[in-house]
Amino acid sequence: MASKSPPSLIQVPACFSIVEQGVYRCASPTSSQVPFLQSLGLRTIISLTPEHPARQLVQYVQASGVEFVHLGSALFQPHNDWRPVSDEIVKTALEMILSARWHPVLVIDPLGIHQTGVVFGCLRMLQGWNFASALSEYRAHSGPTKHRYCDETYIELFDPDLINLPPTYDLPAWWCDDVAEDDEWLEVDPPPKEQKKQKDKNKDKAEGKNSKNSKEEKDKEGKNGKEGKDKEGEGEKADERSVALEGNGDAHTNGANRHGADGGVG
Repeated sequence: MASKSPPSLIQVPACFSIVEQGVYRCASPTSSQVPFLQSLGLRTIISLTPEHPARQLVQYVQASGVEFVHLGSALFQPHNDWRPVSDEIVKTALEMILSARWHPVLVIDPLGIHQTGVVFGCLRMLQGWNFASALSEYRAHSGPTKHRYCDETYIELFDPDLINLPPTYDLPAWWCDDVAEDDEWLEVDPPPKEQKKQKDKNKDKAEGKNSKNSKEEKDKEGKNGKEGKDKEGEGEKADERSVALEGNGDAHTNGANRHGADGGVG
């Protein structure tokens, strides 16, 4: 009787890590590492280098309906300067990462260190991290020997204005949580239906506020009128008391005069 072969162990790709909820990074998966990707429920894989993916990875994305975006092949440019990766690749990758419709998304390069490290270092700068923190995350993946000065320089000099943020309704929840604390954050225009809902909501708020103010003004007028009537009543009572006191004084004076007159006659 033939013995059963032990189940094959699932291998995790090199440098795999969770960047944010629904955003992952790693080295390009080998054939034995592709089964691990099924546990991520991916919608998109972004490859940052021109190298062709492993055949089993291609079969996996075709069978599972995952979108494979080969930016390194589509936007590859020879390195004519110090830049480790072209601005076009960084820009396109970040704009896809910041759009929730591509999530869950996995970003890969051959080692999972350099191009991937640059893209996510720039994401951290875009999120408002200081350079030291972004550099620490980059070196956590590169180790003590594989970091590159040109990668680190690119992250440090990255210009956030290069990136066009998607509409607010398409931003991932973790980005919205980060920017909610920023008082200068302005919302990008929502879709037409959302705009109409927002306008109706603002109109209802304005009408409610106006009716509330009108009610408060009426209550205030009624209060003022009541206070005026109370003061008027108090004034009339004071006048009555004054008249009564004057009457009592006159009566007392008349009585004294009569007493004096009677005494004189006696």
